[in-house]
Amino acid sequence: MPLLIAFVFILNFTANAHEFSVRDSQTGEVVDVQITIVEVDKDKLSTRQWQQIKLGKFSFNSGFNKQKIQVQNNKITLISSQKTQLLSIKARNYKPLITYIEPESKVKLTQINLDRFEGLTKNSLCQNNRICGYIYDKNSINPLENVTIELSNNQVRYLTKSDSDGFFMFDDEIPDNATLIFSSRGYISQIWSAIESKSSFNMIIDLKPGMGVVEHSMHHPLSDVLNNKVDQEWLQDKLYQKASELPPEITERAGGGIFMQPPANIRVGFSSSGGTCCGSNCTSSQVYSLESYVQKGLDNEWISSWNTESLKAGSIPFRSYGAWHVLNPPYNGYDICAGPCCQAFGSTSYTATVNAAKATTGIMLEKNGELARSEYSAQNNSWNDPGDGLSCTNADLSCGDGSVGSPATDWSCLSDPSSTGRGCFGHGRGMSQWGTQFNALAGEGFADIVDFYYNAQNNPSGNRSQYNTSPIRIDAITSSVSTVHANQTFTINFQVFNANATSFGPIVLGASLINSSAVYSDSSNDDVFTLMQAGINDLNRNFSLPSNVQLGVYDLLTAVYLDVNNDNIITGADWALMTFRTNNVITIEQLPDLLFVDSFEE
Repeated sequence: MPLLIAFVFILNFTANAHEFSVRDSQTGEVVDVQITIVEVDKDKLSTRQWQQIKLGKFSFNSGFNKQKIQVQNNKITLISSQKTQLLSIKARNYKPLITYIEPESKVKLTQINLDRFEGLTKNSLCQNNRICGYIYDKNSINPLENVTIELSNNQVRYLTKSDSDGFFMFDDEIPDNATLIFSSRGYISQIWSAIESKSSFNMIIDLKPGMGVVEHSMHHPLSDVLNNKVDQEWLQDKLYQKASELPPEITERAGGGIFMQPPANIRVGFSSSGGTCCGSNCTSSQVYSLESYVQKGLDNEWISSWNTESLKAGSIPFRSYGAWHVLNPPYNGYDICAGPCCQAFGSTSYTATVNAAKATTGIMLEKNGELARSEYSAQNNSWNDPGDGLSCTNADLSCGDGSVGSPATDWSCLSDPSSTGRGCFGHGRGMSQWGTQFNALAGEGFADIVDFYYNAQNNPSGNRSQYNTSPIRIDAITSSVSTVHANQTFTINFQVFNANATSFGPIVLGASLINSSAVYSDSSNDDVFTLMQAGINDLNRNFSLPSNVQLGVYDLLTAVYLDVNNDNIITGADWALMTFRTNNVITIEQLPDLLFVDSFEE
């Protein structure tokens, strides 16, 4: 399929230009795309229009001026403008993407990453402690064949080569403390050390022409905390993070999911070489879908070999923190930086963290109906061990050993026995990363872990008043009948809207009949579904009445639960995403005396 360009004009090149490629988010291959670019004056847009742009949901129309683009060697050259430039990217078999570039931005857009539609993924994730990936020429983005890849440690050495698509895979399990070396004549070699042996992962490697060696360490800084060690550069970046400001007035409320549409995409800031950067110091940007961002970035904050419930718990504030920056971008040219002083991010995809992120797709955290900037840090115990040599970043240790929190920043004290005796290495705000692992190993599910740290198990106060959002909502409920009798079964139809660009679930549909004197539920018919498409999904479940039902008029109370523990039933471990009450919809009447009716008619 040729590269299609919509609304192209010839222009003279200037130094203030963006040269970017459009690539497959999983494989890195160049994608043939159709691009529409329009210029808008942000000051003339309504608040709703600008919000739709940031959500990636803006609708293009003929009322906007068209912009100019050029294509060179798998890359697109876009000249900066004095107006905001909106880019609509479409490609066959890929989910569409909308992003924008600020007027005369000095931050260069270098890459847009598209997600394939589900079921059309080119290759599945590496499984069972294996490594696979794709290798490209960094300049041309053409796949590199016959690159030598070595996987070794002190005991074993495995070799393989990339094929004509640049693809490589090791059939051998990842050895302990292994190193990966990528080498090809005419290219700078790459060495990736300290590879974790407990989780398989995918890689996209861009080799730069030249000579020499570039080294990358995959050692996770968080793993050093319990060994009383820490990477000082990583620590300084973490110290850059500031506490969220508390609104002047805050109303604490009981929990329960509210619908909130997640942003579709996120602009991530990098250094000029594509490495990490801090705060406003980024000079280039790449665009990812929000879900790809979470899947690829989670392993940079959480350790991929941790318990799956810990990883699922971490994926929710990771997504919420990123999404908050999309809707409240503090920088020009990107929403969030790729360094640990914002939220650490890298393109390597660990299977464990990808699957954890998929299990919570679209779920974020909200505070008083607004998207929350959900904070977290390494180890939030409110006790500074004088013997561990670690820098406790929480200046407020008033909660004491065995508790987490920072009342000075309005994060209330919370008893966390898993932290007892462990020195503080965090700011005390929000979730404790090591705490998620300790609690998961103790048998806690991810939903309980999130509720524990962000709303004290539905005992909210101050900043600890955050609850899970729902990326789905119930739009309509209808019943197959309006009048029913004892022992009768009828059907309830659910019209459920999925705001995700991907599937969501598993969900369980619950239902009850309720009035002032009686409540009837039918858990035997609580059906489990996965929403397979974005937008409207029509679902239904049955409801059977018992023989001793009371007569009268009933409201129909329906609910959609996330099946947190995957047991196909609604339990206390599950999250109520949406509830919907239809008043006076069902009348339960006495079954007519059919024998009497027949006799009378005769």
